[in-house]
Amino acid sequence: MANFNNYTYKEKVSITVFGALNIDLSVKEVQEGQTALASCSVSPACPTSLPVFSWSHPGEEYFHSMQFEDGQWKATATLTFHPTKADHNKPLLCTVRYDGGRQQETTKLLKVKHAPVNVMVEYKSDVKEGEAVQLKCSSDAYPPANSYEWYNETGVQMHQGNTYMIPNVSRNMDAFYCTAINTVGRGKSSPMRLSVLYAPEIKMASSCSSRGDVVKCMCIVESKPPSMVHFVIPEKVFAGTKIERHGSVTIGTLQAEFGSSEVVHCLANNTIGIASFTLSLPVNDKMHHLFIAIATGAGVVLMILLIAVVFVIKCRRSSGDAPTLHIQTNKGEELPEYATANSSVLRKEMNCGAMQWSASYSSDNVYGNMETDNDAIYANV
Repeated sequence: MANFNNYTYKEKVSITVFGALNIDLSVKEVQEGQTALASCSVSPACPTSLPVFSWSHPGEEYFHSMQFEDGQWKATATLTFHPTKADHNKPLLCTVRYDGGRQQETTKLLKVKHAPVNVMVEYKSDVKEGEAVQLKCSSDAYPPANSYEWYNETGVQMHQGNTYMIPNVSRNMDAFYCTAINTVGRGKSSPMRLSVLYAPEIKMASSCSSRGDVVKCMCIVESKPPSMVHFVIPEKVFAGTKIERHGSVTIGTLQAEFGSSEVVHCLANNTIGIASFTLSLPVNDKMHHLFIAIATGAGVVLMILLIAVVFVIKCRRSSGDAPTLHIQTNKGEELPEYATANSSVLRKEMNCGAMQWSASYSSDNVYGNMETDNDAIYANV
């Protein structure tokens, strides 16, 4: 009002204008799952136009005001809520709005006690088999974790402490996990396996088979990282090898004509090392049949020779033991000596199975002699 000092008034009023009011925000340290209480106060406050409070966190809100002895008013709002570990270190905001649009706000960080979460194991990504590796366990917790334990997948404790040194890494190591512990509780990491790199190993199941003149060879390799596979004979590396990969297993397959080679070499290599394996090549069908025919013919010839040798030996033994052949006339008279000798020759030839007409010629002589003798006998009679 202009020129208000030029007038007098029966009743006078003293007006005091304050600057920014003091806002007091308080919240105690809380634990996850428990009920928390926060209070927001402003003083002095006008009893005829009390401020409006609002909170950044959901919960149950309460408001009350009180008058102090000096006549000043204080307005207070409270918030009851249930914090979670996600609220830890998050700001809690109290906003005060006055009549006329004036606004003030203040914040405090929430401190929520909770068991360890986000338990992680850190280690060097590329670990070669046989090397040493250091593992480190970390977690998010309030208060911070004060103890760490390491277990394998069967629950056997392997180590204590947030770092764990493994001196000799193997691809066949069990999965393991880390457990972090604080005053509120404990949390564990997900089971994990080390990613161990190792040189190729060619499996004994690798082999070659044939169909006609075409030979198919298969080479099975286990390695990490996966291997390249080649088939080699002296002074030649075969192209066209088909590669299949199934995790750490690589299968190389080749169909080709290997000529007169008896073996082929499978070569496998990766960034860690190299391996080789010698595969025997099968004999093709034509050569196989030829070998069978030759072997069969040789067997038949050998059998014939054995039979002939046995036969000759038997004949020789029989000729030494042959009995004398006795031939009598009608009157019981003995034949002349030369006739007996001729009949012995005939008996020898008959014992050896040589049924030849030459033997009958000797018999004709005998019979001729016999006829001569009989003629003489008949003449005497």
